[in-house]
Amino acid sequence: MRYYIKCRLNSKDKQRLSASLSSGSLARNEIFYEGMQTALREGTIDENGVVHFIEICYCLEGGLYPMAMEIPVLEEYFEEIVEVKDVRLRDQCTMECEFCDCTRNIRLPGKSITNELHIDKEKEKVGKLDEFIDIGRLRLNRKKRKEGIEGLRNIIGNSDNNDRSTDKLKPIFAGAAISGLFVIFYDIDNQDYFRIKNIPDTIETRKLVNSLGLTIDDTVDSMKMTARSSLAHTDKRSNVV
Repeated sequence: MRYYIKCRLNSKDKQRLSASLSSGSLARNEIFYEGMQTALREGTIDENGVVHFIEICYCLEGGLYPMAMEIPVLEEYFEEIVEVKDVRLRDQCTMECEFCDCTRNIRLPGKSITNELHIDKEKEKVGKLDEFIDIGRLRLNRKKRKEGIEGLRNIIGNSDNNDRSTDKLKPIFAGAAISGLFVIFYDIDNQDYFRIKNIPDTIETRKLVNSLGLTIDDTVDSMKMTARSSLAHTDKRSNVV
């Protein structure tokens, strides 16, 4: 599930949180390390000192309460965990959190937490921290969105002659969702992202994706199986901790 988390930050703890995010020490060696680093770096802080961020967590799917493993780490840096709630109603959830963009349009209140903590994300290169990205939080240009295998062919060109339609588009990610495979491109000239979605999971598609230098580990069928088996699909407990 994707969760909207609010945590109160004391002024005396700002420097410690800043140092931990900059050095990459916060949540290091935890299974959710990349997710927490990414979520907090993309978070905001409001006028009341409450930090807002959206993080993916699979605790519920594992039979625990939401953010069960993450909360003890957050409690080390924040005065109070104000709220943890589902970002999306569970009966509308497709259970493909890594790639779902259901939280793409949510605007978090306040100002950037990295600006508040004086973290320069362009200069702070700690290991692979600069490569962390929540695909589901990318702001996609929907006017450029295309669908299906034809949409993919139109972007990368005819596979027979390897004639790409443009050299200004950078493929950055490919994955599997319940509705089909997808590929995300970055438009270098316009500095925005867009997605080709609902692509059938076929040998041809995977060859085209591989020609872009990308790989897809999951399949559409495996994503559907994950969704059907998820506890979040049927869990009736309160979605607020």
